[in-house]
Amino acid sequence: MSAVPDRHRNGRGPQAEVIAMTPVADIPSRRLFDAVGLRETERCGRWGADQVLCGSRGPASAG
Repeated sequence: MSAVPDRHRNGRGPQAEVIAMTPVADIPSRRLFDAVGLRETERCGRWGADQVLCGSRGPASAG
């Protein structure tokens, strides 16, 4: 039994999505994101460079 109340009534307790954005060319950061389970969800051009957005839920097509 969990000490944390299950406010979401899903049997898993509170859930959170982790997101992070980094330049596509920043390979060390992208490897770190992959190591902790973040997956690429989107690419865009911001701040003068191509960026990659990573999230804990993966791409929308993953279901």
